Formats: sequence, C-alpha cells, structure tokens
Amino acid sequence: MWKFAIIPVLPFLVFFTCKFINWVWLKPRRIERLFRKQGMKGNSYKLLFGDSKETSLMYEEAYSKPIGLNDDITPRVMPNILHTVQKYGNYSFLWMGPRPRIFINDPAIGRSVLTKNRLFIKTFSIANRAVQLLVDGLANAEGAEWTKSRSMFNPLFNMDKLKPMMPAIQSCCEDKIKEWKRITTNENGSCEVDVFSDSRIVTSAIMAQLMFSSTYTEEIKNTFLQLGELGVLARLASKLLNIPGEEYLPTQSNRRVKEIEKYVRVSITTMIHDRLKSQTSAPSSNRDLLDVLLSELYSGNVTKESERKKIIENAVGECRVFFFGGFETSSNLLTWVMVLLSFHQDWQARAREEVLHVLGNRKSITSDDLSKMKIMTMIINETMRLYPPVMEISRLVAEDTKINELSIPKDSLVTFPVLMFHRNTEIWGEDAGEFRPDRFAEGVLKAANGNVAYMPFGWGPRICIGMNFALMEVKTFLAMALRDFTLELSPTYTHAPVVAITVQLQFGAPIVLTKI
Repeated sequence: MWKFAIIPVLPFLVFFTCKFINWVWLKPRRIERLFRKQGMKGNSYKLLFGDSKETSLMYEEAYSKPIGLNDDITPRVMPNILHTVQKYGNYSFLWMGPRPRIFINDPAIGRSVLTKNRLFIKTFSIANRAVQLLVDGLANAEGAEWTKSRSMFNPLFNMDKLKPMMPAIQSCCEDKIKEWKRITTNENGSCEVDVFSDSRIVTSAIMAQLMFSSTYTEEIKNTFLQLGELGVLARLASKLLNIPGEEYLPTQSNRRVKEIEKYVRVSITTMIHDRLKSQTSAPSSNRDLLDVLLSELYSGNVTKESERKKIIENAVGECRVFFFGGFETSSNLLTWVMVLLSFHQDWQARAREEVLHVLGNRKSITSDDLSKMKIMTMIINETMRLYPPVMEISRLVAEDTKINELSIPKDSLVTFPVLMFHRNTEIWGEDAGEFRPDRFAEGVLKAANGNVAYMPFGWGPRICIGMNFALMEVKTFLAMALRDFTLELSPTYTHAPVVAITVQLQFGAPIVLTKI
C-alpha cells in the first residue's frame, strides 16, 4: 500500500533533490568556470561549505594575539580578504558556502558600483538573524521603499536641523565630563577610565535624548548596550556559512540573540506606547525621529487595528536601526580618536591649543566653533582613514551584470575592502600606514593624491544618513575633554582591534586622565 502512497510524492522529491544538487554543486561549478575563463582567480569551490572553515580559522589565528599600535590592522580584522587579494589579485574570489564572494580592490570601481543602488543591493536578506534584527527598516529597504524612507528621515539629519541641537549635545557630554572631574579629584588629579565603555554611554545618551526625546533611564541604557552585544553576535555568526534554519538551533548564541530581541522589543514598544499616550496630535515643529515614525498614527486616519500594529512594528524596526547605528558608529570613532591622541601626544597638544584658541573661556560650544577647529577635523579624518567605521562594503548582485567588463551572475556577493583603499600606498603615499593628520590639511581629495578613495561612511546614495550628526557628537566631546584633561594610554592597554559590525577594541580602551 505504501508504494502507491509514495508515487505522488516522488516527483516533488526528485524536483527538490535536483534543486539542491544544483545549489550546492552544479551552479557553483558553473560560476567558477565562468570566473576563471575571464581571468579571475580564487579558491576552488568545496562542496556546501566553500571557504567558511578556512575563514573561521584565519580569524581565530588573527585574534589570538594583540598587535602594536603602529601595526597595520588589516591582517587582523580582514585576514580572509587580505589573503585572497594578495594571492589572487585585485579581482579575486572565495566562497561563502555555495555563494561566490568577489573582492574588488579598486576604489574607482567601488564608487561606480555603489551609485547603482537598485542593481547592487544590501546584503541583509542573506545575513544571519542577529544582523537582520539590527538592520530592519531604512537600512534594509530597497527601491521605492528605501527612497520614501530616506526622504522622510533626511530632514532630521540636515545641518540646519542639527545646529540647534548643540546645547543639548553639549549637556549630554557634560554629564560624563563632570563624572571624570569627580573621579580625578578623588584620585589626586589622575585616574584610569575605559573610554570605550564611557564613549558608548555618552553617544547613546545623546541619541536617546535628541532623536527620541527619551529620558536616559537604566532601561534605555541597557537597550543600547544589548544592541551592541547583538552586533558582536552578528559578526561572530557571519564568519561561518549560514545554513537555512540554523537560527532555530538551541545554541548558546541563538538563545542570547532571542533574549536580546525580546528585551529590546519590550523596551522600544514601551517607549512608543508612552509617546502615543502623551502625544495625541503631530507636533507642528521640533519633531524628533519618533514623531516621524508615528506621524500616521497622530493623524487619526488609521482606524484598523491591523494597520496600527503594522505601523508600530515598522517603528520598532526603525528604532532598532537608529538606536544601534546612532551610537555604535559614534562611540567607536570617539574611542579610536582618544586612543590615537593618547599615543600621539604632539597631536593631542595641537588639538588642545586649537580648542583653547577657538573657545577661550567660553563654556558654550556652537556649530560655528566646531567648523573652525581645522586640526580637530584633520585628526578625525585621519582616524577614520586608519580605523574606518565601515571596514568593507558588500553588495548583492540583483541581476546578471558586468563590472569592468567582467560578467557577474545574479546573487553573487561583491565586496569592496574600504580599509585596504584607505591604506593603499599607491594612493596615500609610502606613509599610508602612519598616523599623519596633516595629510588632510588641504582637504580629502588632496590627501588622496587626487583619488576619490576615502569612504569611511560608505559611498553613493546610501551613504550613512547620520554622518554629520556623528561628527558633531565626536567633535563636541573631544573639545570638552581636551580642555579639561590630558590623555595617556594606560600601561594595561592592549591593542587588539576586532570586527563586530564596526571595528572596535577587544579588551577595551583604558586611558589615564589627568586633570589640567
């Protein structure tokens, strides 16, 4: 009897078996032959897992020991990309499971590709669950949906909108500066702090209060910090092949991802409902990001509960994106600047002299003051060159296309190693690995010897929307800190950059503060 029952199922089994074989073997082999025929080089495809195991071992080896502050961080934070490019050339490939990952070490091609955001799309649809939780909403939108969202949020990050925020930004920074003053006073004028942790608190407080008009409660603080942990978990998982359904496996990391997801959802949903209770109509001015997200509900035109739930769900996703992106990028940039100034005392002294010259005895800082701090700008630019917020940019190919006359099939992953662009001696000179802020004295283009190869916040239409906001935060805090303290690396500092979503410090950033 069972023989007759299996007959209708047999065609489906054959169909899915053929599809599986094509996915794990036939298609990758066809793509590899195509690449090699065009002169591209790379590793031979290995069944199902590709180069996932080798990539994982490279990171394990790279992270096993710290490096010197003057060392190139590329071998530590992108060993797989560096190894592939050095071995096979500037147009090379390896395998993320059955999917080819193409490395293009050419900033001119990178600029061209990144302007075509409908053909080369974000990679989040193929990422693990932790990544997808961090990039819902604007970061993950494509096509008309992205255009609509971007145009909706752009006004919030316009410089005319940001300038009036300066007193509030300064107030948030002042809380941490006062804490540092209190600690140094109690410790006879000098103390050690972890500026990695403190930078996170400062930038998350600014984001919560200025973009969401939210009191910086312990719950909101924990929401930011847990999203930061989610960023670490996201990168750990992305080193290996993401097998369909693996997010349901009862692993320790999967359990932690679910715990964070639940905590963050409750925290943000509570914030949204509190706003809806207190705000019955759309504000005519001074709208924050949450007001923009909830504007449809303010109008009173949404009557169906299903539509209301969808709007709130979308708002939760967008809040996650801006919560995470809004403090992660700024806090890491601020940390790296303070680490480098602690090591390069001459540039710290020059920056302090400029701050005192611009501000004098005034306590308040304006956006015009920040624009006059040319040395500070040079230092931040050089920090982002050596430790860019965006280490590499990857795009998924939406349809068969050509890049520099090379045929690239649909669903391939194209990666541009920004960090390698930024440290290329042919572009920046033989001193490309050195911290030399004065290279930016005459602007970015002059620093790169006429090459458009500087992409710390990405490139093209999808360049980071919060770039100006992040730079204002960092400049403001640095100006306040340098006026009151000298910074020096602690003897316990260990230089060990690692990649989460951004480049951060494996063992924190202990720095000795001395009250001036």
